[in-house]
Amino acid sequence: MTQVSFYSDAADPLHYACRLIRRALASGKPVGVCIPATQAARLDGLLWSFDATEFIPHRRWDGQDSHRPPAPGEVLLVDDAAQLPHRGLLLNLGDEMPSEALHFERVLEVVGTDPQQVQAGRVRYRHYKQSGAKLDHFSAAG
Repeated sequence: MTQVSFYSDAADPLHYACRLIRRALASGKPVGVCIPATQAARLDGLLWSFDATEFIPHRRWDGQDSHRPPAPGEVLLVDDAAQLPHRGLLLNLGDEMPSEALHFERVLEVVGTDPQQVQAGRVRYRHYKQSGAKLDHFSAAG
């Protein structure tokens, strides 16, 4: 059964995602981030700069880079979760439930404060619940 954790009320979802990614890497599990292509460049930049004392190894992944497989501890950024070569931990930053989401061991969902993001998060929550996922919820505010 997939464990899904929702983090709502994130003032800056991408910045909050950086914190979650750092914690996820500490778990030792492979980490993938499902993010719309329009936001991937901003997250890429934030992963380089959000903490001056630390680097989070990451790269964009299209599933075709077989000559350079992911290194242990490398975060893969994708626009479709099905492209990921693992089913460890998935962080979703999109408005839709990622394909294959229920095949991951754990899914983290970040929901911003924009009314459209809140509504999309509620739809995803209901879908996960109806699918039998184990759910929990945390506030990212404050």
